[in-house]
Amino acid sequence: MKFANTKRSQEVRQFLVNGVKANQLDLAHAAMAKFGLTRQAIHAHFAALVKDGFLASSGSTKARVYQLGIKRFHDGLFKLKGLEESEVYSSDFSEIFNGLPKEIANICHYGFTEMLNNAIDHSEGTEVYIHAERTPDFVSIAIVDNGEGIFNHIARLLKLHNPRESILELSKGKLTTDPRNHTGQGIFFSSRAFDEFFIFSGDLVFTHADGSGIDFLLHNENSHQGTRVVMKIALNSERVLRTVFDSFSGTEDEDYAFNKTVVPVKLALYEGGQLISRSQAKRILNRVDRFKTVLLDFKGVGSIGQAFADEVFRVFIKQNPQITIHPINESLEVKKMIKAAQSNLG
Repeated sequence: MKFANTKRSQEVRQFLVNGVKANQLDLAHAAMAKFGLTRQAIHAHFAALVKDGFLASSGSTKARVYQLGIKRFHDGLFKLKGLEESEVYSSDFSEIFNGLPKEIANICHYGFTEMLNNAIDHSEGTEVYIHAERTPDFVSIAIVDNGEGIFNHIARLLKLHNPRESILELSKGKLTTDPRNHTGQGIFFSSRAFDEFFIFSGDLVFTHADGSGIDFLLHNENSHQGTRVVMKIALNSERVLRTVFDSFSGTEDEDYAFNKTVVPVKLALYEGGQLISRSQAKRILNRVDRFKTVLLDFKGVGSIGQAFADEVFRVFIKQNPQITIHPINESLEVKKMIKAAQSNLG
């Protein structure tokens, strides 16, 4: 957030915004004393903040009262040891989200606390930087830790062959390296609740954008130490957090359990690769036995091999009759291979 072109003006205006947040009495006088400015100069800064949307004012000149405007911004660097995500949200960032439409506020609260909790419990870092911004059009949240990096962390603890496999596992949901204390649902549901969701770590990116499939980049130009999570949602979004949960949950008889997932098969494709082997199929199917319904999304996959199709649509289905596998977004070539494998179910 930039208030003005000069560093001094930025400092003055940040002081005034912080004072309004804290309901500081006689804020203009305090600013005059701190910066050695005239009352007229301070009121010029107030006027600029109102014009730019960072503050709103009411009342006459002598009795003017200022409130936070529609544009809001806050950031901070926090030590991870002993940090509590709910306390950080309510004490340091609540003003960013106050007054938002109820469902948008619910999504922001969920994503903020879930992703900060991940940094606290799993990053193995020492610090976390948090940035939250609100404009007339959207809210964005960034949570950046200096830990091991989420993809390396998952690969190490789950003994995966490559950090890239961590992204495929994250996309399925129910992934946690601490099952006694976590359900592994936070990233899965946060990525679907926001319009845009990114995790940057090393040279890999996990991303889910509203209306499109999950994808990943193997060669991000700027390699990120630790983990950086970025979430963004439009203020006019009609998304409802409960609906996001329900779309992947079972019936009342199933206790509304998180029992449905979508697996983006494309994530098993490395550069120039093809899905032809049984080992690739087993990678796709890793941990899906935790779900009742599995949608295999073949968007972006032009073809699959006979062994791959047989492992998924004959061998696995015969071994796991309690799980329903549904292929979606298949190309004609993929459909042919799937039907050939299913014809051998017997």
